[in-house]
Amino acid sequence: MPIALRQAAWCLVVSALLYPAIAPAAAQNSEAEEIPIERCDVLPVVKVKIDSHEMRFLVDTAATSILNLSSFAAGTSTKIQVNSWSGTAATSAREVSVPDFILGNHRLQNLKLPAIDLSPIGKACGGKIDGILGVDLLDKLGATIDLKRRVARLEEPYLNLQARTSEMLQSMHHCTDAFVQGRAEELEDCFDPDIVVYTHEGEFHGRKQVMQYLQDSFLKYAPKIQYQENLHEARSFGDALWYTYDYTLDIPGRHVTGHGVAMCRRDHGVWRMLNMHNSLDQPEPPAAHK
Repeated sequence: MPIALRQAAWCLVVSALLYPAIAPAAAQNSEAEEIPIERCDVLPVVKVKIDSHEMRFLVDTAATSILNLSSFAAGTSTKIQVNSWSGTAATSAREVSVPDFILGNHRLQNLKLPAIDLSPIGKACGGKIDGILGVDLLDKLGATIDLKRRVARLEEPYLNLQARTSEMLQSMHHCTDAFVQGRAEELEDCFDPDIVVYTHEGEFHGRKQVMQYLQDSFLKYAPKIQYQENLHEARSFGDALWYTYDYTLDIPGRHVTGHGVAMCRRDHGVWRMLNMHNSLDQPEPPAAHK
């Protein structure tokens, strides 16, 4: 059934048919970026850029992000709640608009952050502190902190669904060619080890079953395979992309049309097919007997 074939082909075909404008823009680095963590005495500090000015922010995963009032004088006074390891407290602060907040190659835009007097922290560690990089912005940046290695690890933020889809399509572009040419070993690596495929012919769990199904139903016809797919809807869930599609499949003596839903997962910078469920638009006619 087309389900198997589509597993390799879906990414390339969708790229060509549905995302011609965004595919070239997917030249994003899928590897995580590591930012060095410096020290202000014993406190972890990273360098950020705000409006082209380099600043030093204390990293605190137990606090909300706060600016130092002396570094950001402009703003509107308001009452805020400040969270830290010692609890939550109300205080007066200024709300400051930050058009651009850049850490490494990652950017956040149009932030509104409170600014209070953080001078006691700078005096305690013996250096200037322009703000606190707290759990809220760390989460938006997709950052994890490794104090042993003294780095902040930033995954791709995926703020743009099309850009994320485009990256996945480019990453799996070779899978279609592997299917058409019958390169089984290369095609197998396009599938997650836990892949599950549902078809009208049965359920197939894991790479071994899926590859056997593909070999019996499709790969034996390579390279005489034609496949087209039209993606209708895509959604992002963590490190996974879920999407719906229509497809057509032609192999010698067989023409099939249908629709389905599938999911790809990104693991350590590599996209692979995780789940697929295909349905036929109408039952296939019985095979002709000679």
